[in-house]
Amino acid sequence: MAVKQLERDLWLIPGLVNVYILDTQDGLAVIDTGFPGRTPKILAALDAIGKTSADVRHMLLTHCHPDHIGSAAALQRATGATVWAHRLDAPMMEAGTTMRQPMCASPGWRNRILAKLLAGKVARVEPVKVDRFLDDGESPAFAPDLTTIHLPGHCQGQIAFLWARHGGVLFPADACVNRRGLTLPVGTEEPQLALASLDRLRRYSFDKICVMHGKPIMRGGGDQLRATHFDTFKKRKP
Repeated sequence: MAVKQLERDLWLIPGLVNVYILDTQDGLAVIDTGFPGRTPKILAALDAIGKTSADVRHMLLTHCHPDHIGSAAALQRATGATVWAHRLDAPMMEAGTTMRQPMCASPGWRNRILAKLLAGKVARVEPVKVDRFLDDGESPAFAPDLTTIHLPGHCQGQIAFLWARHGGVLFPADACVNRRGLTLPVGTEEPQLALASLDRLRRYSFDKICVMHGKPIMRGGGDQLRATHFDTFKKRKP
C-alpha cells in the first residue's frame, strides 16, 4: 500500500523509513523524506489522497541521516515547500553530508552486524537548503499544536514532534523504533545522551507513536514507552 490514512488529517507512507503527511493550518507538512529516489512515491501518495505537490507547504526534517533527508532536495524542488530543521544539523543538510562518525552500535548482535553493514553506505546526499530553524519547545506558526522536542543522542540535531491532536501523537524521529516492540535504533552518536532523551520522552503525555522505522503504535503508546526497558550501552574505551 503506497499510503495509509491513520487519522482524518494524518497519513503514512510506509517504507524502510516512514514518511508522514500532516494536514495543518497552512497546507500539508511532510515529516522526513526517506532515502534518495523516494520523491516519486511521495508524489504518488499525494495524488492517492486527492492532493497535489502544490498542497505541500512545509517539510520537517528530524535529523541529517541519509535515510531521512535523502529525497529532501528533490521533494523541495517538486513542491516549493519551506524546509524546517534543527540548527545543529542544518549545516550538514546544506552540505549534503549525513553522518557524524563514529557511530556506536546499539546493544545486541543484530545491531552490531547492521551497524557494520550500513556504515558509510550513503555518506552524501543532494544538499538541501534549510529555510527555518526549530528549537526545543518551539511550535512553527503553521502548526501551533505541534511542539518541537530536541532529542540529542542518536544524532546531535535530532528533533521529535508532539502533536496535540488525537490524544497526542509523538513523532520520535530515531529516538526509538518499533521492531517487535519499542527498542533502540541500530546505532547512535552519543549513547548516554540517547538514553537521557528517552527518559525525557517518558514525561510527555501522548497516546500514539508514529515511529520512523516500523509500524506506528496507534493506541497506548505513551504507556508502552514508559514501560519499556531500553538496553544500556557499554562504556566506550577511552
